[in-house]
Amino acid sequence: MTTHFTNVLRQAFKTFDRANHASFNANLQHLRQLTDELTHRDLHLREELFRNVDVGVSGRRAPCSYMHIFEDEHFSMSLFIVRERSDIPLHDHPMMFGLLRCIWGQLLVQSYSQQMGADDSLTYDPHPTLVKVNAEEPNLVTPDSPCAVLTPRRRNYHQITQTGNGGVSAFFDILSPPYDADMPVYGPRQCRFYSPRADGGQLQLQCIPSPATYYCDVVETPESVLEAAFQCADEAYNAANASET
Repeated sequence: MTTHFTNVLRQAFKTFDRANHASFNANLQHLRQLTDELTHRDLHLREELFRNVDVGVSGRRAPCSYMHIFEDEHFSMSLFIVRERSDIPLHDHPMMFGLLRCIWGQLLVQSYSQQMGADDSLTYDPHPTLVKVNAEEPNLVTPDSPCAVLTPRRRNYHQITQTGNGGVSAFFDILSPPYDADMPVYGPRQCRFYSPRADGGQLQLQCIPSPATYYCDVVETPESVLEAAFQCADEAYNAANASET
């Protein structure tokens, strides 16, 4: 496994370890800097994976492909491949941090932030209907640009669209906490989909069912990537146990 991806993994464990809460901002910034330098080669991905080939009885692949890399109760890592003229529809990241690193092609990220005061407490609505938001500047991400970043308060509603003439784009994703992570009272986080609408001068997102046009197939994770994740998880687990004894 490449040293750089191992460094990203180790920094993610350090960043999202609740024992390091006091230094979270500095650790997150370091994680972002490391992730900004990640390439498809660091993940041992062959370029053939990003070719827009036709497969299966239907003659075409799914609009998106998903690769699981790692997940525990603190964070998840994954890879998404978005094919020509496809997108990951507008969806939410409830009370989550996220880093989106484009490693192939280019992607347009249109983000929204919920309207709330700086001192307002974060809340979770298990059954949202309409969310008042502000539109953020669209973010075009490529392998030559920094990560797109979301926080519990900013840019945590977004749509990711494949763009450019390459036919296929791909991004590496870090989310914390991951979807399905339990929250007190509410239980697991859920991913909800939305459609933007204007009510007078107010921009709102209306919660909708998962679009039928969005579905993923699954691609196999390189064994070396899985081994690195398990190795770093063991290191973090052993370090946590040592600090408690």
